[in-house]
Amino acid sequence: MLDKYDYLVIGGGPGGTPVASALAAAGKQVLLVEKGAGLGGTCLFEGCIPSKIFRESARRLRELQEAGDFGLCMPTRDVHLDWSAIQERKQAILHLRSTGAIQRIRQNPSLDIILGSAMFLDSTHARITPNAEKAVDIEFKQAIIATGSKPFRPPIKGVEEHFVMDSSQILEINHIPDRLAIIGGGPIGVELAQVFNTFGSEVTLYEASPHIMAHADQELAERLQQKMAEDNISVLTGCNIKRICRTGSGVFVEYQTAANQTAHRFADTVLLVTGRRPNTEGLGLENTAVKQTPHGIQVNDRLQTTEANIFALGDVVGQPMFAHWATAQGLALAKNLLGQPVPFPNADHNSAVIFSEPELAQVGLTEAQARYRDIDYEVARYDYKRDAKAQISNRANGMLKILYTKDDHRIIGIHVLVEGAGDLMGEAALAVTQGMTLEEMACTIHPHPTLTESFSMAARTALQQH
Repeated sequence: MLDKYDYLVIGGGPGGTPVASALAAAGKQVLLVEKGAGLGGTCLFEGCIPSKIFRESARRLRELQEAGDFGLCMPTRDVHLDWSAIQERKQAILHLRSTGAIQRIRQNPSLDIILGSAMFLDSTHARITPNAEKAVDIEFKQAIIATGSKPFRPPIKGVEEHFVMDSSQILEINHIPDRLAIIGGGPIGVELAQVFNTFGSEVTLYEASPHIMAHADQELAERLQQKMAEDNISVLTGCNIKRICRTGSGVFVEYQTAANQTAHRFADTVLLVTGRRPNTEGLGLENTAVKQTPHGIQVNDRLQTTEANIFALGDVVGQPMFAHWATAQGLALAKNLLGQPVPFPNADHNSAVIFSEPELAQVGLTEAQARYRDIDYEVARYDYKRDAKAQISNRANGMLKILYTKDDHRIIGIHVLVEGAGDLMGEAALAVTQGMTLEEMACTIHPHPTLTESFSMAARTALQQH
C-alpha cells in the first residue's frame, strides 16, 4: 500500500470496481477498498446473483413437473429437492466469481485492493483499516464513494425478532419455510415469493400499495399478480402491517386491510423487503463537506458531491438502484475524470428486469410517467398467445407494449411480460436510447421463431391502424 494515491475508491461492487479498473488502466494510482468478503458487492453476495441461482433451481423444478406437457413420460412427478445442495452450488458460484474478479484486478500494477474499511479524515486523507490488520492513513487527490445500500427495516413492532429476515438473511436460510410471509411487493418480494412457492412454501405477500410492482407498467404488473394468484400465492394489497410477534402456533402477522379492518395470518418465517437505504455509516462524511439527504449522498449531474474532489455513484446516491446502472455510472465517471467527456447515464434510458415468472422487463417511460409529463403517446401491443416461440416453450402468457410519441412515432418505452423478457432488453434498450421510430422497428428483420420478432410485429400492427 502506498501513502499517496490519485484516486481512493470505496466500495468494490458493480460501480466501484469498474471505475477503479478504468482509472488504473489509464495509469492512475488507485486504491480500491471493499468492506465485504470480496469484490462484487450486494449484487454478487446478497442480491442479483444468489437470488437468480435460487430462481434457476425453481425453474428447473417447474420444468420437471411439466415434463408431461412436452410428451416426456417421467417415472414420477415427485422430485426430491436438496436444499443444502442448492446452497452449496450458490456458494461455489459466488466464490468463483469473487476470486475471479480479484485475480483480474490484481493484474494491474496501478491498482491496490484492500479488504477492509475506509473512513475520511478530511477531504484529502482517509484511514484505511484492513481486516485483522492495523489501520494506516493515506492521502488522495480524488475519491469515489460506491458503498451501495442496505435493507431498510421500517418501525413495525416485532421486526427485531430473529424469525424476521431481510433479503440478505433469507438467502442464507438453512431450510425451506412451511409458511412464509413476505412484506413488500417490489421486485425482490415478488421474485422470492414465486421461488419459495415453487419450492413448496405456503406464501403470503403483503403490499401497502394498491398493486404490486408500483414502478412497473401497471397493466403488466396486474397480469403478473393474477398469475401469482393462480399459482396459489396469496397477494394482499392495500394493507399495512401493524405488528409481528411469536405465538404458540408460529408467527403472528397483524395487518390493516384497505377497508380499515384488522386481520391476521400465521407464518413460520417473515421476509422483510421494504426497500433499501444508502450505506454511508462509518465513512466519516462528517469530516468532509459531503452532504446527504434521506435518499442518499447529494451529487450533481456529473456525480460530483458537495466536496469538489469527492464523487459518488450507484445505490449510495439513491434511485435507481440497479447493478448495471452503477456500472454505467462508473464507466462514464472514469472517462470524464480522464478528460474524455462522454454523456452520463440518462435514467429515461435505464433498463430493468424483474426475474418473476414470467419475467417482467422494461426500458424507458411507463404510461404513468408519460402522462405525468404530458407526452402525447400511443401504445403498440403484442399478445404472446399468438407467438410461435412462446407456444413452443409453453410460456404464452404475456404481453409486449411499445410506447411511442403520437406525432413522430419515436419509441419512448418498451415493456415486456413473458418468460425470456430479460433477453429482449438489449434490443429494447438500444431502440429507446437511439430514439428509434416505429417505422424503423417495423422494417427490422427478426429471426423466426424467436421472441424478439414480437417487436417488429407489434410495430407493423400499430402502423396498419394509423
